[in-house]
Amino acid sequence: MADSWGKRVRGLLGPRAITVNVSPREPEDLLAAALELAQTQLLAQIADETSIDGRTMGVLAFIGALLAADIAAKATLGTWWWTPLVGVGLATLPCIRSILTKDTDLGPRSYQFYADYGAHPSGIARKQLLTDLDHAFLANAGRVKTKQRCLRWSVGIVSIGLVAASLVITLDM
Repeated sequence: MADSWGKRVRGLLGPRAITVNVSPREPEDLLAAALELAQTQLLAQIADETSIDGRTMGVLAFIGALLAADIAAKATLGTWWWTPLVGVGLATLPCIRSILTKDTDLGPRSYQFYADYGAHPSGIARKQLLTDLDHAFLANAGRVKTKQRCLRWSVGIVSIGLVAASLVITLDM
């Protein structure tokens, strides 16, 4: 049965079957939904990366405080005062690696994209934008995972290093 919105399709859910309108604009609607999804995913990824960067800076600040406390308590800690520095130094390396990664891919620059695709039909331009946003998301995905891994390693190393240093210092006293 056809109506002004296109043909009706009956779902295969048995006695609770549903009827769906299939619009002649469905491909355009699907493309619009895909573009919104791509933009949302990219924004969420950027927010996640920013959060990881903030936590990494927090770990570095904690490491700096540990370094200062260790040096200040050198006389109290005894001959093994330097042992916490090993864990602190090793934990700093993944943080530095995380900080020195390349910049976030934000997709195409808006003006350049408009200059390149402004004369094309909107469907072609929107498909290209979807492709560009997907490429940006994929380019960022590996870097975000690496940053997460570096943060976890830093926290693990500093924790293990401090436990080991406290045991060595305690046994020496």
